[in-house]
Amino acid sequence: MQVRNSLTLIGNLGSAPEVRTTEAGLTVTTFSLATNETYRDKNGDRQTRTDWHKVVAFGKLADVFGKYLDQGSQVCIAGSLRYNKWIDKHDQVRNTAEVHAHSFTFLSGGKQQEAEAELEEQPQKAAKPAPARRKKKTEKVPF
Repeated sequence: MQVRNSLTLIGNLGSAPEVRTTEAGLTVTTFSLATNETYRDKNGDRQTRTDWHKVVAFGKLADVFGKYLDQGSQVCIAGSLRYNKWIDKHDQVRNTAEVHAHSFTFLSGGKQQEAEAELEEQPQKAAKPAPARRKKKTEKVPF
C-alpha cells in the first residue's frame, strides 16, 4: 500500500490572499483558511470548534488564488501538509505547519469557471522526453 501525504479542507478565507514573487520569478500566494467542526460537549450542548490553516500555493495556481479569491470565499482545497522548522531572531526553534495547495474548488461565488479557464490556458510545461537509447552491439551470447 502506498502512503500519501494528502488532505482536503473545506472552509472560508480569513483574509485576502497575499501574493508575492520570489527572486526567481515564482508567484507565491498565502492565506488563512478557517474550518469548523461541530460536536456535542459532555452536557450535550452543541459546540463549534474553528481551526485556522495556513495555505500556500505556487506558480499559476498562486496567480489564480490571488486574482479570484477574497476574504470570506468558501473553497475546497486539496493539497499536502508540510512542516517548517527554523530558528528565530531570539534563537528559539520555531515550527509551523502549512497546507501546500495542489487544486481547489469554489464553493461560493461565481468565479469558478473564470478561474478554471485561466488554469487551463497555460498548461504546465511538459517534461522533455528522454532521448532514445541505441543498443550497443554486443557479442552473441551462446545461450
